[in-house]
Amino acid sequence: MSETVVVETVTKPAFLGEGPHWSVREQALYYVDIFNQNLHRYHPASQTHSTLHIEGGPVTLVVPHNISLNTFVVSVGRDLAAVTWPDTTKDCVVSSYNVLASVDRHHSKNRFNDGKCDANGRLWAGTMGDTDVPDNPNPSLGSLFLLADNNTAPTVLDKVSISNGLAWSEDNRTFYYVDTCEYRVEAFECDFEKVKISKRRTVYDYRQEGLYPSFPDGMTIDTKGNLWVASFGTGKIHCVNPTSGKLERWVEVPASNVTSVCWGGPSLDQLYVTSTQKGLTKDQLAKQPHAGAVFRVTGLGAKGHPPMDSNVKLTTTRS
Repeated sequence: MSETVVVETVTKPAFLGEGPHWSVREQALYYVDIFNQNLHRYHPASQTHSTLHIEGGPVTLVVPHNISLNTFVVSVGRDLAAVTWPDTTKDCVVSSYNVLASVDRHHSKNRFNDGKCDANGRLWAGTMGDTDVPDNPNPSLGSLFLLADNNTAPTVLDKVSISNGLAWSEDNRTFYYVDTCEYRVEAFECDFEKVKISKRRTVYDYRQEGLYPSFPDGMTIDTKGNLWVASFGTGKIHCVNPTSGKLERWVEVPASNVTSVCWGGPSLDQLYVTSTQKGLTKDQLAKQPHAGAVFRVTGLGAKGHPPMDSNVKLTTTRS
């Protein structure tokens, strides 16, 4: 590689940073702080940072809406909802939002976790049971859902423990997925039009490859088809070639518990990495003062596709 890989800390620490999404329209990064119920916006060009606090429950994912400006599809507990941020450059608190769909009614302690839109702007989002770490889950209580046009959320995959990273191949024929408690990056054949997945297979097994106790968390895909996986517990982003099933390379950031990644920047060649302070002892926090921050990695010689904003209908079912 001709470039030198550089890792920069670009935000102050959050408690549990997650769900990064790069807005091409705004040239800004959105991400969440789950249990503080905050939606964050970082605008690199102006070096500004703003926060929207959403009262109602854990906020785990954020996707800007493609048509309605300043409107975002978020998760609040077991709800998928639309929330308006009147001025994204200013801090704000909101106590109302429009619920688009609710799930897991028989598992009241479940919550949404990771979610992402596909190339048609349809939101795929998964849940998890009440758990602190992948080694101590309430297993198989979650599912992967699709937010449909009629504001229902049909199940795409059930018996999930901690629903995490999602990605699609460029031709949309392969869907990549992480259930963190399986310690694997997996792939499915994807019927993109019918929104059906089948023929589950393992792409990369963390335990088999000696990466345990590192856990696969959020992930993204680059234009060459390689997967970049946030590996919780090691402070590393692992780049996996899903065709060969081999680890191509890895990048380390100054926080052991990294949670997710996305491509951003004007050329989509900057890798943004979220992290968390959650679960770290006082001694560990003293050694990792940037834990919980967002990191920007440049010089990788790789880039991503433009992330999809949401095209879901914003029909109000409750406020």
